[in-house]
Amino acid sequence: MSLRPEMSGPHFARLILLCLFVLVTNPVSSETYTPQQGRAAWKELKKKPVTEESFREVCDLIQDIGKNNLDISYEILAEYLATIQKLGDKRKAHIILMSWAKAKESLHFFEEAEKLYAKARANAKGTGQMYRETLALTVLLYGEWSNSDSSKKYVALGERECLLAKDKENLSFIYTFKALSNPADTSFMHQYLNRAIALGAGLKDKNALFTARYNYANIFLQYNPQKQVVEFESLLELAQDSSLYRFPRKLYERTAFTFRNPRPSVYYQLMQLNLLLTDFESAGKFAELFYNVSIKPNPNAAQAAYFNAEMSLVKSCQQDYATAAEFLDRSRKQFNLPEDKIPYVSYFIAAGLLAEHRKEYAKAEEYFKKFASADGYSKGFHVLPLELYYAHILTLNKKYDQAEKIFNFFSGALVNKKYSATGYYYNYFKAEFLKAKGDYPGYMQSLETFYAIKDSLTNLNKYRAIQEVLAKVRIKDKEQQITKLNEESAYRDREIRKERIFYSVVIGLSVLAIGLLILNSRNRMIRNRQKEALQQSEMERMDKQRHIDLMEGVMEAGEKERRKIADQLHDEVSSMLALASLSVSSTLEKGRSDEQGEQKLHKTQEILSSVSSTIRDLSHQLNPLVIERYGFRKAVLDSAEIINLSGKITLETVVVGFEDTGSYNLPFLNDLYRIIQELLHNVLKHAEATEASLEVIEHTDMVSIIVEDNGVGLRDLSHVDGQGLSTIRSRVAYLNGKMEISNKQDGGVLVVIEIYLVK
Repeated sequence: MSLRPEMSGPHFARLILLCLFVLVTNPVSSETYTPQQGRAAWKELKKKPVTEESFREVCDLIQDIGKNNLDISYEILAEYLATIQKLGDKRKAHIILMSWAKAKESLHFFEEAEKLYAKARANAKGTGQMYRETLALTVLLYGEWSNSDSSKKYVALGERECLLAKDKENLSFIYTFKALSNPADTSFMHQYLNRAIALGAGLKDKNALFTARYNYANIFLQYNPQKQVVEFESLLELAQDSSLYRFPRKLYERTAFTFRNPRPSVYYQLMQLNLLLTDFESAGKFAELFYNVSIKPNPNAAQAAYFNAEMSLVKSCQQDYATAAEFLDRSRKQFNLPEDKIPYVSYFIAAGLLAEHRKEYAKAEEYFKKFASADGYSKGFHVLPLELYYAHILTLNKKYDQAEKIFNFFSGALVNKKYSATGYYYNYFKAEFLKAKGDYPGYMQSLETFYAIKDSLTNLNKYRAIQEVLAKVRIKDKEQQITKLNEESAYRDREIRKERIFYSVVIGLSVLAIGLLILNSRNRMIRNRQKEALQQSEMERMDKQRHIDLMEGVMEAGEKERRKIADQLHDEVSSMLALASLSVSSTLEKGRSDEQGEQKLHKTQEILSSVSSTIRDLSHQLNPLVIERYGFRKAVLDSAEIINLSGKITLETVVVGFEDTGSYNLPFLNDLYRIIQELLHNVLKHAEATEASLEVIEHTDMVSIIVEDNGVGLRDLSHVDGQGLSTIRSRVAYLNGKMEISNKQDGGVLVVIEIYLVK
């Protein structure tokens, strides 16, 4: 399994996790060969004539040698392929070519893989199923390689062939890859992923379904890590399906696209996502699960060095530095390269964190600088951009100018990642940087934002923990209920046995007594059944009531936690007030003789103004509380009033309906409110407008939002996501809505959103 997506194309960066080549990662094979033993075994095997049995023996040999020495496996593949092709056996040639091509692709040797897939297509032409398999995997190759023209060509060809043959499995794969070819169009992506899921759901083999659902969680939900975690956790059950564990165990069993090792892939994603949400405890749990199924069975596999580097990074985030150092040392030895030649960014992140822990700041700077991007944002699957670590260590080394350039870049790059590890560490490191430079107001503002993000992520993780506990309670209740039913059944069995003995004795006395006893027994059985039915009904009623009480308790806890967060965020301005108090006290002590007295008072005035602004901003950032207390309509009008009071723009606001929002759930109103906020923010930031209008209208079956301004308009309507609208587009798509953006003839922009209500 490749874990080096920073080397792959931007659209398929994480899809490479799906394509796991058996020669590299399969722990099932029973033999291990040295290079000499491998070549000797091949020398003996190639003396045999090509039969089904000898073909399988060669495949097993290739697979076993490939665990530790891919080069020798490739030598055997090349030599054996020539033998097979001379015999004209297309099926065996198809297996060899597809396995070889997938091996090269999984290790990112795209040009070599392209040549092998071309040979596979030529070999499989006119064979039906084999040909469609080559087309599906060719689409995957060009997607990972970021060759859009070739990808489109083979998507069209593969779609046509699969539709003609009614091949749902390969069509599902192609729709998944097609969906990922245009990530900027969320509606397009959502449409084709749903098609792929629908096609895969009806198949006995769950590879296509799992692939589509995996990429729905991984790519479509990439800007919503909370929902990603929920979706990936739901995939764990599907990952247990036996059809997903055809590794293939043998090289000759399957040549189509196969999601091999599904559980490790889901564990890895959940490990990374929990790091992104700064839930390091859960990240560690999934890291251990991933390690146990991926590394322990084959500790010297080709990818073990990469996996051990990832484990070191997780342990460093958990501040378990001793264990992190052990994993990193293991990774360095397995790479078997000079340290500066190691080709994996996570290795250098982990090494830098360990060096920083040892207060070796110069060494840490060398590690972080190794992969830092020149344009300010390194690409890859690692959770936190390397540049933020780099800026942090530059601050510690007092290289403020270099650090400031990186922070300035990231100030506009956190739109979709503010409430994640990126926003968390950016504000923490930025506060540290501003404090080092003596910018205390800026330091307090960044620190305040850091604590707001920290509280938000902590509260989210607490909620997830409560849900997990509740699930465990339900499982325990079921287990107790089953135990109780078993005990009652055993008790009834004992009673029945006693009655039978008694009846046997009584039968000997008289026929009349037998008749009376039988009648009595029947009456008792009827009464027992009635009593049991009543007891069962009462148990179900009590069980439902108890679960209702549990859920009400969870909801009440959530409500208290939100109010607590609001109070905490409000109280945190005290640190800024303390700074103001310090400045005033200093001025009062020195009196009029203080030459800097006037400057200090001006600085105090700035801090107090910032305090006032911060309190007001925090009040409106906690929009769920605003909506809950005053209603959605009031929340929208209040936001509009704040914008008008700023004097930056004249905003005309119309809200129709929403007098009674009791039929809407709070998350839905929260999402509407966020969409409106983001639209207005976009007008203020980009439009250069003097006037704007907002209309929010509640219809019977939908809600419409219309925003227009008299600003400069959009220069290129085909690339509007760069204006900060990608978050809005994702929210609208998720809410089953549509969004249209256009330039007005008289200048400015018109945005129309329609969100259809699901009653």
